[in-house]
Amino acid sequence: MKRTHLFIVYVLFLGLTACQPKLNFPTQSDNNKNLNSLLTLNIGDNIVYVQDFILNPADVDSITSSSNELKFNVSADKKTVDIIASSKMKAFADVKLWVKNTPYSIPCRRTDKIDYTFTFDPQGKQYANVQIAGQMNDWTASATPDLKLNDKGLYEVTLNLSPGTYLYQLALDGVQNHDPTNPNKVDNGYGKFNSIMQVEGKNDKFPRLYTERFSSKTITLSVENKAKEVFVYWQNFQLPARFIDAGSDEITFDIPAEAHKLNRSFIRVWASNKYGVSNDLLIPLENGQVLTKAKDLTRSDKQAQIIYFMLVDRFMNGDKSNDHPMNRPDVNHKVDYWGGDLAGLQQKIEDGYFEKLGANTLWISPLNQNPTTPYGYYAPAKTKFSGYHGYWPVSSSKVDFRFGTNNEFKTLVGVAHKNNINVLLDYVAHHVHNEHPFYKQHPEYATSLYLPDGTLNTERWDDHRLTTWFDTFMPTLDLSNPKVVDMMTDSAMFWLKEFNLDGFRHDACKHITEQFWRELTLKIKKQNQGKSLYQIGETYGSPKLISSYLTTGMLDGQFDFNVYDVANTTFAGVGGSNLQQVQTILNASLYTYGGHNLMGNISGNHDKPRFMAFASGDLKFGEDSKAAGWNRVIGITDSTAYDKLLLMHTFNLTIPGIPVIYYGDEIGLTGANDPDCRRMMRFDGWNNREAKLWKSVSTLAHLRTSNAVLLYGDFINIKTTSDSWVYARKYFDKEAIVVINNSSKAKTIEVSLPASLKSSTFGSTFKHHFSVSNGKLKIEMPAYSSDVLL
Repeated sequence: MKRTHLFIVYVLFLGLTACQPKLNFPTQSDNNKNLNSLLTLNIGDNIVYVQDFILNPADVDSITSSSNELKFNVSADKKTVDIIASSKMKAFADVKLWVKNTPYSIPCRRTDKIDYTFTFDPQGKQYANVQIAGQMNDWTASATPDLKLNDKGLYEVTLNLSPGTYLYQLALDGVQNHDPTNPNKVDNGYGKFNSIMQVEGKNDKFPRLYTERFSSKTITLSVENKAKEVFVYWQNFQLPARFIDAGSDEITFDIPAEAHKLNRSFIRVWASNKYGVSNDLLIPLENGQVLTKAKDLTRSDKQAQIIYFMLVDRFMNGDKSNDHPMNRPDVNHKVDYWGGDLAGLQQKIEDGYFEKLGANTLWISPLNQNPTTPYGYYAPAKTKFSGYHGYWPVSSSKVDFRFGTNNEFKTLVGVAHKNNINVLLDYVAHHVHNEHPFYKQHPEYATSLYLPDGTLNTERWDDHRLTTWFDTFMPTLDLSNPKVVDMMTDSAMFWLKEFNLDGFRHDACKHITEQFWRELTLKIKKQNQGKSLYQIGETYGSPKLISSYLTTGMLDGQFDFNVYDVANTTFAGVGGSNLQQVQTILNASLYTYGGHNLMGNISGNHDKPRFMAFASGDLKFGEDSKAAGWNRVIGITDSTAYDKLLLMHTFNLTIPGIPVIYYGDEIGLTGANDPDCRRMMRFDGWNNREAKLWKSVSTLAHLRTSNAVLLYGDFINIKTTSDSWVYARKYFDKEAIVVINNSSKAKTIEVSLPASLKSSTFGSTFKHHFSVSNGKLKIEMPAYSSDVLL
């Protein structure tokens, strides 16, 4: 019987692979297990670290390209290559790293940066010095020339920027604040505003690709705006021309026979013309067949994640025997230990809370032992702080006794895995606490607390971002020192191996050298048979800075704070921003990080005011949100805030990227900035509004994880107004239309559907009345409502 079964499988395999062209490359190579990231090349020099793409750079024999406008200078040790792009470079090119007659491809596109002249009208005033600081220069005014007065009485500066949205402030004679002449601004959470700069681009003539149909052997795409060149990749191999039949409006290509040898592999596609580069397509394959059923996805499929983040101390108290609050008069209760622990978290895994909600990946706050005495001081509240948050490590290997034990953490991870849940640990590499034995034994392994001019090097987030201390008791580790990098990456690997983790959330990424990220990711790959694990980082800054950490050899994604900042204020109904601005910044994000990126789309986090506080009007736009949480009780005086929060969840759970739910946002917890945004989670006593929100978030989360179109679908913008938005996701014959009404009034929304959407039958997730007829959608939407039509 067993032999008969094996024979049938063999015959089926031969049938599937018959007549399918072969690449004849070693598909099981470790260099083919992670998708080589897209590179954006500037005109001129581009230093590339070969280790990001080839595990052993010394194995590289040669480098070639599809473009004659690219030249290569390889370092003697083969660790780096300078890709020199001429001004005549086409929009897209393929670079091949040859290893033992096998070409591993790196897809490359030309930068889209343009010269943009920014002007400021002083309205009759004179300034000796006008500077701009923002996401375009990573908030470092000195990195950009000062604005100069032109003959029209305006201050101006020319910036070289990619099209998109940038937050900024002006420094007028040293006083930095929002641009007083720009009405478009968002709250920065610290009693000030950030203005919004819009750099327009012309991408309406770029090719546009859509997945159309497939068979067991081929895939067909449709094309808008004729493509001149098409680049199709299976894993890290570019498909040769004999695989591809490219017409003016359709592209059909063969699935290589080797794909049947891998349980999971991917097709990626780009197209270009003289105007620019298309959107990217990502098509997962299951044993060589196009994957269309979400049930076939596993915990290892990174795009399928929905992350849930909790501060362990503030989540669930499951073992009161390890409760050890400081109970000191100089430590306010708000910043003391509240009793949450690993036992409580495990209980919520076991009782199915996360499964019912739809979250399948847990991001757990740092578990390292923290000091037993308080540090820091907040004068307005006359309080010191405990390390309840976990970010002040005094040990690199021991779980804090107030959270549990190492064995408890091992058990928890095992229970999570049995429940098909990933576990990401929040790892702190940037600093240690000054009580840490590592610092006490080797103070020379930390950066200097003082700058050469004698001033304190604390909270210098931008101008000294790689050396600044976060506080005087938190030494920043000198990660330019290879010894320190080796020790700290070994520390991270200890947690990964000892507890069988699925990846990391990394704290303060932009304050850590790229050398650290490359070394850690290399060690992870070598331990995991060449395969990377999911790593997501935290960086506040420009898309350029954020994306500099996103390569096959470093991080998979970072939290997209740039999208969050504008979406948060828009859906909360404060600050004057609108959905058209959200669409613009989302489009820029999809261009920068890719249409199938692994960026984190957050509902909130532990360093920001809760969405509900702004949406209910209890926290005022532009006030000091940290002080507000200390000075008064932030409640919920306007219950429409729950409806607004569901709009934010709808957005995060239907756009490309990885949704990240901050604990309590599924029921609408409120609070001002840290520590008020870190209230204890509640699992019972929910009011009707909280229960309804939880049910809706759960519905959306399960909708996402059970429909491949919301995981791998192409993003299609249909129509955006200031307070309504209709967009779609398309994955072959599967289509989803998302409708958002961000208005205080009910609306009938009518739109013409693009030709790329061919379905005429849809179902409403939230039971709104709608019709689709003759290529037009008409839907009745209550105030502050959303729907997903499948």
